[in-house]
Amino acid sequence: MVEAGLGVGIPPAMAAGMLTDTLTPVPLRPRQERGLLPTGPTARPWYPDAVALRDLCAEHISGGGAPGGSASGARSR
Repeated sequence: MVEAGLGVGIPPAMAAGMLTDTLTPVPLRPRQERGLLPTGPTARPWYPDAVALRDLCAEHISGGGAPGGSASGARSR
């Protein structure tokens, strides 16, 4: 709908690389941040992919950085 000119979208910065060339990312100022809390089932083990995502997030938070070298997720034009 955004691409059709019927509104705006506010995707996470990590999704900027998936935008088509007809859409332009515009950073919000001041920068907005939010916390995420991974949750999972208590009655059974988490799926391996969920564990991998949790571990990747923990590594990023501890200073490991984002894959690909760009912590912001923004793409250049």
